[in-house]
Amino acid sequence: MFAGPWAKMCTGSGRLGVALSKSVAVISGDEMFWAYDVALGVLFIEAARVGAEMPADLRPSCRPELERDLRAHALVGSGFAVLLDDFDVERRQALLSCVREAARRIEARGGVSRDEVSTWPELEESATGFLRGAEHMAAAPLVELAKALEDLAAGALPPAPAGRRWYYGTPEGRIVQGG
Repeated sequence: MFAGPWAKMCTGSGRLGVALSKSVAVISGDEMFWAYDVALGVLFIEAARVGAEMPADLRPSCRPELERDLRAHALVGSGFAVLLDDFDVERRQALLSCVREAARRIEARGGVSRDEVSTWPELEESATGFLRGAEHMAAAPLVELAKALEDLAAGALPPAPAGRRWYYGTPEGRIVQGG
């Protein structure tokens, strides 16, 4: 559920009531940032794959639930916030480990193309339009988004300018939102 100062941003349905229609709130404690839903979806699908490919003896017990949640967030997009406080310690560590490795893989590939995304079975019929017309999603904004998730979870996200919020995962990289 939504708690703290972010609760007023949500309607009873759990959908964000503040509209940056292509944005997902990523929240930890009293801190948050916005993420471009497509970038977060790409990162989370890759992170779910990282978890699925872990050797059985290294998989945390929460892996199946985490993979399901990552894929669900990727498909729902801007419909729901990512609430890091809802993750217990093991699940949060697994999430961050998978996100870190996902970013490394995406960076090694030079980003993600529309052709690649169109083959992702997780997306089913929505695969062709998932990047919203973009031919390619560069690696740098995805790597920056992964780092922001880690920093937020560690309480080390740099503060945005007064009265504004960071917005990660855009083609331009981190931008300032609001004000």
